[in-house]
Amino acid sequence: MPSLTIRPATIAASDDELLVDFQDSQISWLSTVGSGGQWGTKSVREANPTACERTRSWVERSEQNAQWSSGDWCRAFVAEAGSGTPVAGMVLDSTAPAYVHSVLPTQDESDPFVYLAYLMSNRHAGEERKGAAAALLASAKDQVRSAGLTRLCVDCWRGNDRKLVRYYESQGFKPLGDFTVTEKNDWPGCVLEMRL
Repeated sequence: MPSLTIRPATIAASDDELLVDFQDSQISWLSTVGSGGQWGTKSVREANPTACERTRSWVERSEQNAQWSSGDWCRAFVAEAGSGTPVAGMVLDSTAPAYVHSVLPTQDESDPFVYLAYLMSNRHAGEERKGAAAALLASAKDQVRSAGLTRLCVDCWRGNDRKLVRYYESQGFKPLGDFTVTEKNDWPGCVLEMRL
């Protein structure tokens, strides 16, 4: 595995745009592996106009470096290869998106969690991106522990014979339950958790 550096995402480095670019880099590849239904065939900016606002909000909140107890905790990171090429990104959040609340309610004071809101590699980085997602997940575990918590949750697409679900399971996550987003053409998802 190539050497990686994981750094905090910043607005000054346009990392909010970079996170959208990473997702766009996956679109054509997903179709070739039977996962075209995950995000469709249009660019993220075209298919989801609020994507740029969402990533900017994540990075801005991350830069504010709020404490977990503030309720607005968020950490965004970019992994770079030894060459300096950005190869992956990750966002950890104190809240889960509304579309998973049928499986994972809003933050639970008796069993709090950090939500892995975004984990994406840069397909355009080629071999340099290998191992970046696993390295970011290892960093996520450290961030969760630093927040004084022991639970990391994530959701993912469960189509294409649950391949992405199985990836997260291979990284130590356990499924909590399935859900379907009817507003997104019955998009099938799964919520998973990891106990640390």
